[in-house]
Amino acid sequence: MEIKGLYKLTRADEEKLIQTFMDAFQNYPKLMAAFPDQETRLAAVEATLRYYTAYDMEYGDAFSLDQQIKDGVCVVHSDEMRYTPERHEKAGSNGPAFTAAMARLTEEEQQKWNHVFDELDELEKEIDLPEPHLYVDFLGVQEACQHQGRGRKLMKAVCEYAESLGLPLMLFTNTEEDVAFYKSLGFQVAGIVRSEKFGFVNTYLVKEAQGHGA
Repeated sequence: MEIKGLYKLTRADEEKLIQTFMDAFQNYPKLMAAFPDQETRLAAVEATLRYYTAYDMEYGDAFSLDQQIKDGVCVVHSDEMRYTPERHEKAGSNGPAFTAAMARLTEEEQQKWNHVFDELDELEKEIDLPEPHLYVDFLGVQEACQHQGRGRKLMKAVCEYAESLGLPLMLFTNTEEDVAFYKSLGFQVAGIVRSEKFGFVNTYLVKEAQGHGA
């Protein structure tokens, strides 16, 4: 896909994007309760970002405002959101950098990491999502560049792209501040799930294309 006004990243840009995401998501809410120790959490966050960004870039696309990649977002068509070991293997999700991040976790912590995302997959089944849709993943801005309108500019371009295709956008987030941000862009809450095991709350939001949906 090509989105007007945005720089489309290649796999050669992946490491730079990962570093931007790691800076943006140091306190990734979904992992805060599961990994209260900061050093352990950073390893879990890095593993998460490497695993899923590789998938997103293989089966969807990643974008930034420019080639400096101080911000980024991944967009994947819902038809491609079929997580299987084979598809992750093709994407390189389990590459050396991911393996190194996971190696910083104990075996018990690695199992906990897997259980977090297994539970997330189960909870998501409770949400009625429009099909097909575009899935927005990991909208992030380097900490030093936040509060400059970068995230809004990225998302407005993604929204305009989805509108041009007549497709709804879907994403989930974990904080009230982020929910308010997406609502200001026209997203509506589609559902909320709560983890009994790991303490996170995921709010699912959808932005329908005009003239489509509710």
